[in-house]
Amino acid sequence: METPVRFINLAAVGCLVLSLILCTGCDHEDRISRLEKQVSGLRSDVDKTSAERDFDLQAKCAKDARLWFNENWSKDKDSVFLDFTNHYNKSSNSCLISVEYHYRSGLGVSWNNHLSLWNVYENTKYGEFLEEHTIVIQPPSTQDRVILCSFGNQKCNSLDQFNSLTNPYMTN
Repeated sequence: METPVRFINLAAVGCLVLSLILCTGCDHEDRISRLEKQVSGLRSDVDKTSAERDFDLQAKCAKDARLWFNENWSKDKDSVFLDFTNHYNKSSNSCLISVEYHYRSGLGVSWNNHLSLWNVYENTKYGEFLEEHTIVIQPPSTQDRVILCSFGNQKCNSLDQFNSLTNPYMTN
């Protein structure tokens, strides 16, 4: 008669172990699920904080670029157009400003187009483009001539080339 009692005890122990394994597995899955939710929440918080930080840096750049522009550029009697675009470059953590200046040159309606890209905080020029647009009334003719086109150590020959060199700095 001892054998059936041992058999029942082994079966009861087996059921108990199986129940513990299943419960532990459930608890383990619940813990993983809770941790995944926490990680997701933390990622969301980090993304939100990062976005707020980026927005603050962009706003600071816009304010500082305006101040830099007003200190370094002004219209005179020959100015036709003078404006700027600023950009906070996240990858280099820098505030950049692109200045566009059109002004009369010579007599009549001839004019120059001057573009430049600057780092606001370092007050350094990255590149510059200058093109002369000569317009002659009698006899009617026009001539466009690139006077200067460079970005860093690179020389360029056209406004399109200059824009392609500056674009990576003003878009990320």
